[in-house]
Amino acid sequence: MKNYKDNIILIGPLATGKSFIAEKLSLATGLCNHPVDKLKWYYRLQNGYNLSESTQILRSQGFEALISHAQQYFGAKEIMHLLRKFKGIIDLGASDTHCQNLSRLQELNAVLEPFQNVFLILPSKDEKMSIEILNDRLETRYKQDPLKKPVIESYLRMNEIFVKSESTKMLAKHIIYTDEKPIGHIVQEILMKSNYTNYETATLNLQKVS
Repeated sequence: MKNYKDNIILIGPLATGKSFIAEKLSLATGLCNHPVDKLKWYYRLQNGYNLSESTQILRSQGFEALISHAQQYFGAKEIMHLLRKFKGIIDLGASDTHCQNLSRLQELNAVLEPFQNVFLILPSKDEKMSIEILNDRLETRYKQDPLKKPVIESYLRMNEIFVKSESTKMLAKHIIYTDEKPIGHIVQEILMKSNYTNYETATLNLQKVS
């Protein structure tokens, strides 16, 4: 696969700010923003994913069981197709880079290896602090959600696994810690570490992301 120099791929746990950062990166660079959590539905449904069945799994067994079920319908092959089709800012979902077995990790590593700008987004270098920050965000996000609120504890447990995920850390080429940093500084740090080809133009656009 060609090494797409200006593709910027964001990975990391739930509520870490990937989607928000992706939007701001898109504003600064002019590159299209492609949120995979939305795009993956095409591949899932094409592979026979049943939304009603998945909702029942979430309600009865929790988020951990839903992730194990859903990963059968969106994996390395689908991510490879997606990365070939869409160019720009790619915001992968929390579960997409968490691998529960070696074969999945090897497949995903082969897909992401040509891409140098793979950024793991975390709130803090302190793992415990990251978990606490993300737990607070998730509880706030889902407290009014009638489907997710009853199983919020399973979301918190699974997201702790995502924070600690060795596979996600192995797949990342860079790590960005965001806590207490203004969004403009976060975007600038990503652009600097990515060696984005139009960096000077993008920095002039940083005022748009504040």
